[in-house]
Amino acid sequence: MNPSASIRKLLGILCAIALLCAPLAAAGQAEAAGNSASSIKTLESKLQSAVNKKQWNLAATYAKQIAELYESLRQYDKASHYYDLNAEYWTKYGKPSWGIANSIRADHLRTVVALYAEQPVKTDRKLEKFEPQAGAYVGLYPAGKGFSGSPSGAEKAFGKKHAIYLTYTHFHKYYADGSAFPVKYAQEIKELGGALQIGFEPLGGLDEVRDDAYLRQFAREAAESGIPVFLRFASEMNGEWVPWYGDPKKYIEKFRLVHDIMAEEAPNVAMVWSPNFLPRDNIDPYYPGDEYVDWVGFSLYIIPFSHGELKLGGNPIDYLRPLYEKYSHKPIMISEGAVSFYSYQLDRDFTDWGVGQLANMYAYMPRMFPMLKAITYFDLDKRMTNYDNQNNNYDLHDSPKMLSAYLRYTSSPYFLTKVEDGALPARPVTYKPVGEAEGLSGWVRLFTYVKLPLGEQPYAVHLYDHNKKLLKRSYAPPFDMIINFDELPDTGTLTVKVLNEKFHVLVTQEFPYRKTAR
Repeated sequence: MNPSASIRKLLGILCAIALLCAPLAAAGQAEAAGNSASSIKTLESKLQSAVNKKQWNLAATYAKQIAELYESLRQYDKASHYYDLNAEYWTKYGKPSWGIANSIRADHLRTVVALYAEQPVKTDRKLEKFEPQAGAYVGLYPAGKGFSGSPSGAEKAFGKKHAIYLTYTHFHKYYADGSAFPVKYAQEIKELGGALQIGFEPLGGLDEVRDDAYLRQFAREAAESGIPVFLRFASEMNGEWVPWYGDPKKYIEKFRLVHDIMAEEAPNVAMVWSPNFLPRDNIDPYYPGDEYVDWVGFSLYIIPFSHGELKLGGNPIDYLRPLYEKYSHKPIMISEGAVSFYSYQLDRDFTDWGVGQLANMYAYMPRMFPMLKAITYFDLDKRMTNYDNQNNNYDLHDSPKMLSAYLRYTSSPYFLTKVEDGALPARPVTYKPVGEAEGLSGWVRLFTYVKLPLGEQPYAVHLYDHNKKLLKRSYAPPFDMIINFDELPDTGTLTVKVLNEKFHVLVTQEFPYRKTAR
């Protein structure tokens, strides 16, 4: 038989099988959906009964089961609702920490669209040490392979200035020149016109932190450096992975001791209290008190894969929000943070997802959280370390797309490249949800925040007026648009449509506005 004829015959058979199987598969999916709907109805009845009886542990269990069924059906908004209920019921049961994972899962699945308007800055509070009136400092941990810890090398590699450079030291470490403080590193930063952030770590535990000759020398040399110093004492204290974890009372005692010595010896030092963003249920007991804290910082890393699961729905904005709401009476910094664009565990590239997460971290987060006033990027390929897991790559120069995105987002005039008390960007502005904005007249800059389930990235945003007339289109985060409010009614609605690459509308949402102040 002719080989080509045999191939055609085989393809015909396969096509016939596919045609026969398609209805069966569809029927199977329909049956599964029907079974899920029936199960949901039964569980909702059990849930209501548990709520009526205030059996909150049972209610939490049923809510999670319903959430998982809705998630399997890809009905993500309903799944988010029930994951949130799970967290609420565990709180009512007296175990709020038991619901945090499900609250995070709700965020991974939730669709959010928000429209913000640019507003003039109004400063009506006393600023903390080195706090800018508006804008955010851009910082860097310069550990990329191309410059190996050198701030000046990093500045050349990035072709841009950073306001803050991060380094680490530990208690009772003396440098080759006999200094307790990283004097040479600070001098290099001073020549660049920058500021220094130090991760100051008691690797021998909190008992080694005492008012001794070492700490006094460290403080005096910090003062002699002549630059702003952000001192991040014993950070990530809420994590079991650090030796200063587990004794909040002693931690507070030692933090206050370091604060008092710096206040006496080194007025150019700002004290930074800096937990990890997770776990978040055990952070509060470590807070030393407002009079001892100048800035609140967080370590915040976004990775695509962790603990055997994809985490593509993870979003720095969602992770920061509950912490920001609690601590933003102080200026907030991301004291170290990054986005992984490559998982070595999976041997898989996540660059496109990573670019979207960089947009969340730099294009959106500082605008949406105006008390977020510094972000320091942890520029490191974890394969180059021997002190931690080697699962992720954060080194921006290993990915042209990530580097380009970082440079694009941090070139916004909102970011500051010099640390000064009361610093202001060239064009000092802040942002509010359009429904809360005041004095909307003339040309106003808007931006649209879009979060889709499981890390899906939007392609375009279209903006329409009250008559459904297209006003503007935007094709890249933060989806900036400038519109003339003088051409719109005094009150009304603006409609946002979010589209994918095929220009299918994914979400439509209306936003009321009022031109005059309330």
